[in-house]
Amino acid sequence: MSNTIRFLEALGQDPALSRLSPDQLRAAIESLELEPAQKSALLAGDFAGLSQLMGGRDKMVKLVWEPGPELPADGEEPDGVQEDPSEPEDAPSDR
Repeated sequence: MSNTIRFLEALGQDPALSRLSPDQLRAAIESLELEPAQKSALLAGDFAGLSQLMGGRDKMVKLVWEPGPELPADGEEPDGVQEDPSEPEDAPSDR
C-alpha cells in the first residue's frame, strides 16, 4: 500500500489526526516520503488530481440491481398471467 493511502487512511481512522491545525497537517504531509506531485496535490486538497496521479478512477458509479421474481420453468405460465379465456384450449393457434 502506498504511503499516500496509508496517510489518508490514518487521517480517517484517528480522531486526533482529524483535529490537526493547518500547519500541523502541512508538517505531517511534508514529512511523508511521497512523490512531489502527490505532496502538492495533498497540500492543495486536490483529491481529483491525487486520484489521477495514483491511477484512480475519474468517476465511480453505484448500481443496485434487485432481481425480479424467478422465471418460470419451460412450459409453465408465469404467476399472474392467465390464458385468454376466449380461446378454447384445443383450438389451433395462429401465433
